Amino acid sequence: MKLKLTWVIGMIVITIVLTFAVVKLYFPTTIDNTQYLLKMSGQGEEWKITDYQLAWLGVGENGMAGSHSVSFLGDVNELTGSVKVEVYDFFKDGERPSGASSFVAESFEDGPVKAGGGGFYPDKNLSIRDIESKTSMVVNWTTTDGEQHQETIQMELDYDLPIMSDIQ
Repeated sequence: MKLKLTWVIGMIVITIVLTFAVVKLYFPTTIDNTQYLLKMSGQGEEWKITDYQLAWLGVGENGMAGSHSVSFLGDVNELTGSVKVEVYDFFKDGERPSGASSFVAESFEDGPVKAGGGGFYPDKNLSIRDIESKTSMVVNWTTTDGEQHQETIQMELDYDLPIMSDIQ
């Protein structure tokens, strides 16, 4: 009877060790947290940008930038010509815009203007905080007096504080 009990305990130990070995070899021990959807906004002295969305799918090199809304905070009657919005984000060089959109000044008379998005390929090693700190918009416009202006707007994550505290 004692010999049978020893064999049963031995078989249980061997089964546990083999199961542990199989799980360790064939299943990953880390979770790849490379999928996210970020919503950002920012405001300068003259311009406000809302609903800028970044999505990283975590599969291959696929990513996308969503649309964003652009609002002029001053008197729209002071605008003339075109307004150009350039997106600078987390590309390795950071010196070139990853996207740009132009609008005629009259389009701001009816309120915020929507700009379309496009594709991008972010550096996979950046954290969400890195992406936030490296994302900005540059707005170029001309006023009716012929003077050209430029404003840089630093984008910030657009989430509630409890959610933000969980993002590292």
